[in-house]
Amino acid sequence: MSKEQQRGRIEVVLNAKSGSQKAEEAHNAIERVLSQSGRPYQITVPAKNELGKMVKEKAASECEVLVAAGGDGTICSVADAALKSGKTLGVIPLGTFNYFAKNLGIPLEPDKATEVLLGDHTVRAPVLDLNGRLILNNTSIGIHPAVLLKRRQMYRRWGRNQLSAYASVIMTAFQPPPRLRVKLALSEGEVERETPLVMVCSNAFQMEAFGLAGKECLAEGKFALYVARMAGRATIFKHGVRTMLRKLRPEIDYEVICTSDVTIETRRRRFRAAVDGELEELEGPLRFRVRSEALCVLVPEEPEKE
Repeated sequence: MSKEQQRGRIEVVLNAKSGSQKAEEAHNAIERVLSQSGRPYQITVPAKNELGKMVKEKAASECEVLVAAGGDGTICSVADAALKSGKTLGVIPLGTFNYFAKNLGIPLEPDKATEVLLGDHTVRAPVLDLNGRLILNNTSIGIHPAVLLKRRQMYRRWGRNQLSAYASVIMTAFQPPPRLRVKLALSEGEVERETPLVMVCSNAFQMEAFGLAGKECLAEGKFALYVARMAGRATIFKHGVRTMLRKLRPEIDYEVICTSDVTIETRRRRFRAAVDGELEELEGPLRFRVRSEALCVLVPEEPEKE
């Protein structure tokens, strides 16, 4: 028996709907690399609405590595299960933006990302907790969920691509902006704000991609809390353009707060939120905190450069 055959099994959960990457091509690339390695493995493509159930089953198995093949939403679901079960997480990014993979330098090509699974180089990635669930990149309420709703409509019509994603930002900016009255409970005390957007972010690559301040928060072991300044429709439109041009201005367009724990309350009990790129209905209040345990993730020894 070879050394690879003696190593633990790799369980791949492939979300066939993730991103513009054709599921069949991704499946073939993953299968080719793993079959040639001699490492025991299994690739599972969950049926519609069966992703959560399948992830739990695979996390409870005797596998050594639990792999998410999909977009950031899929990766978040699998990562939560990997953390709870003590499994090492593998990532094969198949989404539109792939912020989590880019942040860790994981290749975007399915075959190269699969090759990373055969190595043993890992990092301990800090993650956030939202009311008992894991968050990898960000969560927002306000205008960003409205952007995702418009994006869904455009994806159905034009397909999943970054042009449709950016166009949804501009189209949403033409609509009257939401006015959220939020209470932020921080360790320093409570503050109240009126804002069109509140976002929590712990992904350095995403901050860089949008030209946002706040990377110093991550260096302190915290996350960045963004509160947009209240503005009219014309200014919100300008903000949308500045976002795409990475020209948003700290303390003018938005406030950034470094924290390791915050509870966000609004007047509404239930509201729409964007959670790691997925649109969801959440029930408040929302408590975000840095988890004490880190996520073990397989990464390349030499990070992929953008």
